[in-house]
Amino acid sequence: MTMKRRVQPHLRVGEGDVEEVAIITGNPDRVPVIAKRMRDVEEVARYRGFVTYRAYTPQGGVPVTISGTGIGTPSTHICIEELVRLGAKVIIRLGSCGGIDPSVRTGHVVVPTGCIRDERTSLNYAPVEYPAVASVRWSSELYSAALKVLPHERVHRGICWTSDVYYTNPDLDPLDMWTRIGVKCVEMESSLLFVFASTHGIEAASILAVDGNLHGEQKGEQEDESEQTGEQHPLLKDAVSRIIVATIETIDKIVASM
Repeated sequence: MTMKRRVQPHLRVGEGDVEEVAIITGNPDRVPVIAKRMRDVEEVARYRGFVTYRAYTPQGGVPVTISGTGIGTPSTHICIEELVRLGAKVIIRLGSCGGIDPSVRTGHVVVPTGCIRDERTSLNYAPVEYPAVASVRWSSELYSAALKVLPHERVHRGICWTSDVYYTNPDLDPLDMWTRIGVKCVEMESSLLFVFASTHGIEAASILAVDGNLHGEQKGEQEDESEQTGEQHPLLKDAVSRIIVATIETIDKIVASM
C-alpha cells in the first residue's frame, strides 16, 4: 500500500487525492448524493466532519473532487485552503440558501453573481473594500444549465448576502435593507469562496437551492421529530437534484472547451 504524502491536517487528503475541479457543499451528507450522479465513485478521506470523494462525470469523464465544508466561512476556509494546496483550480459551491427577494421561494435556485461580505473570514485574504464576485464564465454557464433543467421562474441570479449569523438578533437585523435593494438570498459561505478564488488565481462559483424565504416561509424549529425539516421539503430535494445535473453538465461543457 502506497503511503500518502503531503497529508492535509483536516481533510486528510494527500498528493494525488485532489482534482483540478472541486465541488464543495455545506452538508457532508450531500457529498455521496452528488457523487452518485457520477461514475467510478470512491471515498478518499473522512476526518473531523470533513468528507471527501472522487468521482467522474458520466458523459465527459472529468475527474471531480467533492468535499463537505460544514456550515459557515471558518470551516469552509479550511476546506478550500487544503484543496487548493493539493491542486484544485476550480471550486463550485453546490449548496442551499434562504430567499430574501419575495420572488425567491422554496425549491427555486439562485446563482450568485456576487456577495455581500457580512463575514470576517474573508478579511484574511483582502480588505472589506475588495469585491466578492463569482467567476463570470462559471456562474454564467451554471445559470444557463439551471435554466435547462428547471422552469425559468424558479431560476434567479444576482447578489447574495453571506452572513456569519444564522439566528439574527432582531434588533440588528438588516433584512429590510437587503430586501429594499434587491438582494436575492442569504447563505453562509460564498463570499469567502469568491474572495479566496480571486486572490489565489483560481475560479469559483456557487449554485444554491432555496430552502425557504426569510419573509415568512423559512425553516425553523419542528414541533416534534415527525415533522419534516427544511432539508426534507420535496421542492428542495427536487431543486438539489436538478442543480447537481446542471453542475455536472457545466463541468463537462467548460472542461471540454479548455
